[in-house]
Amino acid sequence: MNRSVNILLLVISFPAMFMTIYVGFGLPILRLETEALENQVMEYIFLGFAFFLLLIAGRRAVHRWVGVGMLRKPERFYWSAPIGAERKKQIRLFFIIEALVALGFALVCYRLTDKSWPLQIVYALIFAEQMIFIFVANNWYRIGISDKALVVADREVNVLYFSGLRRVELHQQTVYFEYIEDLQLFFPVNAIDKNDFSSFRNALEDKLNRDKVFFSEKFKNH
Repeated sequence: MNRSVNILLLVISFPAMFMTIYVGFGLPILRLETEALENQVMEYIFLGFAFFLLLIAGRRAVHRWVGVGMLRKPERFYWSAPIGAERKKQIRLFFIIEALVALGFALVCYRLTDKSWPLQIVYALIFAEQMIFIFVANNWYRIGISDKALVVADREVNVLYFSGLRRVELHQQTVYFEYIEDLQLFFPVNAIDKNDFSSFRNALEDKLNRDKVFFSEKFKNH
């Protein structure tokens, strides 16, 4: 999910930055009759870009905070454990990179034109949310198994339901859940601490019907 959201944000950001650069350098785009009308139209354009950026980033933020908040109560789950230390380091790095990109966009908009104030605010909010999440939720990242699904909540929230599951396989650094009709979901194996993998595997086996779900040898021997 996080990758697709980042792609959407970039897809909107590129034309927004293009428009900001053109306006900032005073290049004619719309060629409207009066400067006042042109300023009004440009304001609506920047508001439109900002609205879609805020909608996408806000939805991701809510989803992420709700996910880590849900796993903060391990008593709700049959099995639960903190995210592995290696995965936490990766998450921190990804968050910092994403936050710096948002801050860079905000500074570019600020330096080029005052008319891009809606974009400045949205990018600043994205930066602030990323940094707050790093410091506040750093110890909330967990993985849990309930009666119906496996939930991984860290930088993003992955819910892998057991209904329709046919195969669990470990390949390289990823655990794959393969379902009927060729559906495949996955999560990184380092989301599980090495010391917790055995208990994780046992808990997963307890919740799945071994007559219907196949576990690969690599998964069982990991």
